[in-house]
Amino acid sequence: MAILIDYVATYAPWLYAVCGLVALFQIYRLWNVRNERRQAVFSLEREKAIHELQSIFSTALLLLLIMGGTYFTSTTLRDAVASQIAEARAPNPTPAIIPTPTNTPLPATETPTVTPTSPPDLATSAAEATPEFEQPLEAPQPTDTPAPEPVVQAASCPDPRAVIAAPGNGQVVSGIVSVAGTASHEQFQYYKIEYASAGSESFNYLNGGNSPVINGVLITFDSTVLGNGGWTLRLIVVDNTGNFPPPCQVTVQIQN
Repeated sequence: MAILIDYVATYAPWLYAVCGLVALFQIYRLWNVRNERRQAVFSLEREKAIHELQSIFSTALLLLLIMGGTYFTSTTLRDAVASQIAEARAPNPTPAIIPTPTNTPLPATETPTVTPTSPPDLATSAAEATPEFEQPLEAPQPTDTPAPEPVVQAASCPDPRAVIAAPGNGQVVSGIVSVAGTASHEQFQYYKIEYASAGSESFNYLNGGNSPVINGVLITFDSTVLGNGGWTLRLIVVDNTGNFPPPCQVTVQIQN
């Protein structure tokens, strides 16, 4: 249903244009029918003219219904299901492959072997018949398996008009950080980016802009001002009426 509403809203100008052409043609028919009715001599001709006028008025009513339905769908209904349209358009995320750490087995330690001596001679001393032992080999030290790096995921953006493309969820940042993405709206007024400690809902203003941005840099800020730890950035796009679509949020790790 959301896809159908999106299609109607997308092609609304074409629907208006078709309805306008049909309306012009009906006006032309109305002008001809009125002239024919004035010049009609027989009652049959007048009845025919009346039927054509009824057909013209029915067509005009149908055009009004189509244009009104298109306007209602492209404005009110589209804003109501904007989140569903964004989910339908968003591509399925590719699951990240996390390497599984493996244990490196230690090589088996060789057991000492006893080398027996030949039977002693009568002239050989008893002390010379002691068995000799080989020195055991030293076991190599196990190597440490590197820990897997944290997985960076895309930001949670339910509306395509407010998107943070970079940095991603879980990304480690430091120094000067550039926040890139999209901030646009049909009735755009301004956008702003707020920040809060990870897991908190107390957001504060960080920076913003008064011009739409499409796949570009939204703001640049110094991460040392916030301090190390987890921080949530939120993008809000405000329209001329003061309303805004669902915001986009991303949580990053600052390490300076």
